[in-house]
Amino acid sequence: MSLTEPKPDSPNSLATSAAAPKPRIMTDDHYKEQVQDQWNEDACGSHYVEQAQEGTLEWYLEAERYRYGTYGPWMPSVMEFAKHRGKKVLEVGGGMGTDLSQFAKHGALTTDLDLSAGHLEHAKRNFRLRGLSGEFVHGDGEALPFSDNTFDVVYSNGVIHHTPDTIGVARDMLRVLKPGGKVIIMVYAENSWHYWREQVIRLGIEQGHLAQHSMGWVMSGSVEKSSKGQRPLVKVYTRKRLRAMFEAAGFNRISIVQRQMVKGELLPVLSWIPVSLAGRFVGWNLILKAHKPG
Repeated sequence: MSLTEPKPDSPNSLATSAAAPKPRIMTDDHYKEQVQDQWNEDACGSHYVEQAQEGTLEWYLEAERYRYGTYGPWMPSVMEFAKHRGKKVLEVGGGMGTDLSQFAKHGALTTDLDLSAGHLEHAKRNFRLRGLSGEFVHGDGEALPFSDNTFDVVYSNGVIHHTPDTIGVARDMLRVLKPGGKVIIMVYAENSWHYWREQVIRLGIEQGHLAQHSMGWVMSGSVEKSSKGQRPLVKVYTRKRLRAMFEAAGFNRISIVQRQMVKGELLPVLSWIPVSLAGRFVGWNLILKAHKPG
């Protein structure tokens, strides 16, 4: 689907569309249904917007300022937003379009594939209000509806660790990339401060959840912001497991870096350590870059 569609009458039209049932992809998979329930109702990143009216340009810009100013100042450079002018960039799971709009602003030819129809509504509106163009496709990341050798870059930030068949996603990303094409992927890191201090110790042990449940259950209810009790699948990876998965999918020239901590996350006794430095060793995000042979 292209961006060419009638303009809404007002920002309030988004509230009207939010109240209507969202189109769904029938997957016969519990976790994928939870993903659609989650992000059809709670757009990723929207919880951090405190001032602007939903659906306005300022609403999307406020989310952007938080994302790159407070949460992840490292993202624009590490994720290469400005490096792919004229290239065909596919984002798998584009959310509200915040990251994909950065690629588009810098001249990339962008396509957004998302399982959540609610996310696609936001991404299309975000692009329209910014005066950007892109393609928007409602689909499943485990079965990308694109021809072989289509894209120069496949990007996915914080998405594939929610997929049941993650190795299948990696293989399909390889398929749709042109020879020599590149993936840029973020997944959650097991060897991270957030995983061990927040998820395992505070929620799992101190609150007693691990006495009756798995870590997967703990993370499914805590990692992603949910207003209605949805429990999407959440997985974490070590560098070794992440590298092995993409090698098995057929990628080469693999590199992995670690990032993402915010001020106040470290214990007071460790507050003297710059969060940007701490994030390189115990951050919550692993960022993998790899290429399709050719």
